[in-house]
Amino acid sequence: MMKTTLIKIAAALLLINCIVSCQDAIELEPISDIGADSFYSNTDEVELALIGAYKSLHLKQLDEWVVTELRSDNTQLSFDNSQNANVPYRQLDRFVSNPLNEFTTSYWRASYRTIGQANHVLENLAVVDDPEVAAQFEGEARFLRAHSLFNLTRLYGGVFVVTETIDASQARNLERQSVADAYAVILEDLQFGYDNLPDSYSGDDVGRVTKWAAGLELGKALLTQGTPQSVTQAEIILRDVVNMSGGRLLDNYEDVFDPNNEMNDEVFFGVRYQSGLVGLGSPFANLFSPRASENAVVFGGGEEFNVPTEGMEDIYASNDPRARVNFSVSWIDNSGNLNEERFISKYNGDFNNVEDAPNDWIISRYADALLLLAEAINENSGPTPEAIGYLNDVRNRAGQSDVLDANVDTFFEFKLALEEERRREFAFENHRWFDLVRTGRAVAVMNEHFRTDFQYNDPDAPFFNTQPIQEFQTLLPIPQYEIDLNPSVAQNVGY
Repeated sequence: MMKTTLIKIAAALLLINCIVSCQDAIELEPISDIGADSFYSNTDEVELALIGAYKSLHLKQLDEWVVTELRSDNTQLSFDNSQNANVPYRQLDRFVSNPLNEFTTSYWRASYRTIGQANHVLENLAVVDDPEVAAQFEGEARFLRAHSLFNLTRLYGGVFVVTETIDASQARNLERQSVADAYAVILEDLQFGYDNLPDSYSGDDVGRVTKWAAGLELGKALLTQGTPQSVTQAEIILRDVVNMSGGRLLDNYEDVFDPNNEMNDEVFFGVRYQSGLVGLGSPFANLFSPRASENAVVFGGGEEFNVPTEGMEDIYASNDPRARVNFSVSWIDNSGNLNEERFISKYNGDFNNVEDAPNDWIISRYADALLLLAEAINENSGPTPEAIGYLNDVRNRAGQSDVLDANVDTFFEFKLALEEERRREFAFENHRWFDLVRTGRAVAVMNEHFRTDFQYNDPDAPFFNTQPIQEFQTLLPIPQYEIDLNPSVAQNVGY
């Protein structure tokens, strides 16, 4: 949906949000939200409910960087404050979280809110007269459900797999299901979207989920599942996305993220934002900018919650334009003084109200399809010239020389080359943590990060020192409120 469409339905969504909020009083959110007794009588009402499911991604996206990027070696919480400040952020940054952490809870709730709204749409499709429209709505809703469930499974392990509306008593008796059970739903939903969604949209529908967005996510889910059969299937799907989608790498990396060039030929899917005090603005420019910057960097100053690590500056060649697009290393204050501080600038735009930036948050794009296809080929056949070519396509767009076949002539060498290139290409887009988990490298990479980054070894701030993590810590704890509601729900091992 284009931003103009979002603005038009913003007022109607306030009513939807009010209905959902009223149910929060029974303190079973988010699972009980899924049991709302809403029924729709025509196509327009179902579409409004579907737009509401899209809009719910804002709440989920608000905290996704906290449970992904902040837990990776890409970013850290600013250390320019006391040990008692911003504790929930720091718990996740240092892997000392617990079941009461507000962000592990809020992300869980927001994800199930999206799942619940998608389920509402799916259960009311009978009133949609046009079969093609009904199939499109179903594909969109199933994508949104699968996207949320995929992230939940990667972050928490076995979760509640909810595919229908349920009442409060059912919510109290839910049991966690296996990761395999979750993947069965994720893959089926994404396959339906891949088979039934349009290749593209026009006009006010640009931005809705396409066949290719579903295909890319399907390929990534198959790769993450990691069985020989699923990896083989991932290569087939991703090859189709790369060759048939019509997507392409833009000539200039910076143009991919330009707020005046959104939903461009490289972007498959993103969470849409619109400035102008319509309740659709992006908060990330303010959340990520330097705390003491006042209006010098972005309107309203910053919170400095998501700071690029020391290692981020080291991974880019001096002539790689991606570095300065993704983050800055200094800023000039209102008195003309130079402040040498790293901060994410990727989501900065022009806006005149706090947390009201216009920048979309891109979920998937063509560069991702290229590198995932290279990864799938490597898993199936090793570092073939074709796979290396896809890696070099992404490097060449950034003005970087080819990786030579001789330098990546083993499976593991090419795997590491892909890992580093993905880190450069998708910096601060919430890919890094999921990449490390998918490739089984999270513990090794994070322990090296904690061993070498000064921020975690400062002798003047020993309370921020961080111990090596264990495998169980790659999963987040199940929120305590879920266990309080239903004590039979098992907590993840180690928490």
